[in-house]
Amino acid sequence: MKTLLADGPSESYPTEMRQFGRLAGHWATRITHFPVDGSPPHRVSGEWEFGYALEGRAVLDVWRWPGSEELPATGRTQDQECGLCVRIWDPRLRLWRFTFHGTARGDLLHMYARQIDDEIVMECATGGDLVRWTFADVTADTFHWRNERSADGGRTWRLAQEVDARRLR
Repeated sequence: MKTLLADGPSESYPTEMRQFGRLAGHWATRITHFPVDGSPPHRVSGEWEFGYALEGRAVLDVWRWPGSEELPATGRTQDQECGLCVRIWDPRLRLWRFTFHGTARGDLLHMYARQIDDEIVMECATGGDLVRWTFADVTADTFHWRNERSADGGRTWRLAQEVDARRLR
């Protein structure tokens, strides 16, 4: 696994690598799920870890909910997710290629990401919907993330999930 993980970013694209690379580390998360049927939001804790990979030319992350303190002793629950994200900068497209593998539910998403003002926006089309994941309000110790869906070609968006994260030391 020494080839997989890297100590820092590649010098090839320092500005681009910093977009996601500034998230490198371990984060505690508070995740809010907003059901489609309008029932009350459901909140759960989680963990999110980011790091450089592939000689510093990629940023990986692993996201898990609930957090380790909320998992039952067996480590299994029906309402959980453990996912792996792989982000690789594509200098030809001037975009990030992004893949999410949700191992608990078998989810797979391929997205493109780019910096828009102070936010990092990831987008794709899936099952007739547009999906947009956004990192916002990123500081050294906190960030906010949201998952939105549009069923009308992007005219309106429904908030499906949001995450407030704080860096663990």
